[in-house]
Amino acid sequence: MKIGKFAGGALAAAGTALLLTACGGGSAPQVSEDAGPVELRWIMSADSQAEVDVWNHLAGMVTEEYPDITVKFESTPFKDYYNKLTAQAASDDLACIAGLQAQRVPDVGSLFTDLTPSFEADGFDIAAYEPSIVEGLQQDGKQLAVPYDLGPYVLYYNKDMFDAAGVPVPTPGWSEEEFMTAARALTKDGVYGYVADGTPDMWLPYVLSIGGDYIKDGKPDLTNDKVVEGFSWVTSLATEEKVAPAPPATGASNWPADQWRNGNAAMYVDGPWQLINAKQSVDFTVGLATTPAFDGTSITTMSGTGFGVTQSCENPEEAWKAISVIIGPEAQEYIADAGRGFPAYKEAQENWYATADVDGAKEAIDTALETVNVYRTTPKWNQLSALMQQYGVEAFNGTSTPADVLGQVQAQVAG
Repeated sequence: MKIGKFAGGALAAAGTALLLTACGGGSAPQVSEDAGPVELRWIMSADSQAEVDVWNHLAGMVTEEYPDITVKFESTPFKDYYNKLTAQAASDDLACIAGLQAQRVPDVGSLFTDLTPSFEADGFDIAAYEPSIVEGLQQDGKQLAVPYDLGPYVLYYNKDMFDAAGVPVPTPGWSEEEFMTAARALTKDGVYGYVADGTPDMWLPYVLSIGGDYIKDGKPDLTNDKVVEGFSWVTSLATEEKVAPAPPATGASNWPADQWRNGNAAMYVDGPWQLINAKQSVDFTVGLATTPAFDGTSITTMSGTGFGVTQSCENPEEAWKAISVIIGPEAQEYIADAGRGFPAYKEAQENWYATADVDGAKEAIDTALETVNVYRTTPKWNQLSALMQQYGVEAFNGTSTPADVLGQVQAQVAG
């Protein structure tokens, strides 16, 4: 029995419940009992054709399950996705189904409806999904999305580079000293041992691993000593150690991943969801490990994304049906087999490990999850991340100190 299948009576109840919540405190869109064929727009980020192909496949699965529902997928690069989402909402042109990353809930959570009534009416088992990311997609007691993936940020490495240099490959729990030894040995002939930029995802693991925190009283706290120390350690890899390149002045999104995929750097930090892009776009052996430990401690952040029904959706009942397929068991197994992301649906996770075929993947992810930080965020986090990517360039090229950059961003997002 598929999780997304509705019984006749439950269907009517789910539709009523969703309609009551679809527009918050305003009047809900009206849907006829026999709406007939419905086309739903679905917006989600995608940074490669491989990702687009995955989402289009899931859209096709919806129509297979519900022939009267067609899902039209709309993609945009991740760096632009949340700006596009808010722009669509402002112009009353928001897609019915949208992706929602846990870190963005404080900024855009108000655009989504509460799915809890649908769970209750449909007998949907949200407990079958990893509880940490389920909680991350909640706001004020409302479940805004059902997760499709999650994962800790881990270290991607080019195994061929390590082997050619005679350097031992990283293992879960490896130390800062081991990392530095490897980075120095791998930096030669215009190729660097490591690559990063100012995006918080790239340096927060080092803040956490030295015992720091970046939020205080529900607001960003970027200027405390530990945050400055952690960010400074990462930028010093470019300014002092010379084992990492300085990012371009444009602050280009996905630049670290591109440098690593193009063979210009041996290591970088990213999440399991990037595996499909990596395996299909590189000609070297990919390995995964944990971020280096400081005094025996390695704490990374995590992320995860789900799909929800937007407040302005005129067909919320059909949108929930579509989502129940998109994040259902069959879809989660497909995502795992495709390597798109580490599934939030617990029973599909072994599929991901079996098909990933990446050195150290299970050990790295299992180890990272033992101490992972849930990656709390605050309102304006999207703005904060963009500003750190923009101004962080100055810290990596040495024209500003890390403390000055953090202070400048703090001043713009405070309040």
